[in-house]
Amino acid sequence: MVKTITIDGREVKLAANAATPFRFRQMFKKDILQILGNEEKAEAEGIEAVSELAFIMAKQAEGADISKMTESDFIGWLEEFGPMAFIESAQDILETYTEQEQTTSFR
Repeated sequence: MVKTITIDGREVKLAANAATPFRFRQMFKKDILQILGNEEKAEAEGIEAVSELAFIMAKQAEGADISKMTESDFIGWLEEFGPMAFIESAQDILETYTEQEQTTSFR
C-alpha cells in the first residue's frame, strides 16, 4: 500500500507492506504489532510510535536502505515538522499502515 498523506502541510508518501514491521523492529528495537495490538502499550508508546512508524513508511516509499539509518537520521527527519504534526496526522498514518494488513478471507 502506497499512499500520500499530509503531515504539517507537507505531502509525504508512505509505503506499508509486509516488511514494515521488520524494518520498524530493525530501526527502533520495538515490535509495532505488539504496540498496536495492545491498547495499554499503544497508549504508553503514543505519538512516539506513530512518528517512528511514519518515518519507516516514508523511507520505504523513498526506497531508502533502512538498515543503514541511524537515530540521527530519524531525528533529522522529525525536525522537518512542527511539534503537533504527528498528533494531527496520527489517524492518517495508522490508517495507511492498517490498510495494508486487511486481508481477504480464503474459503
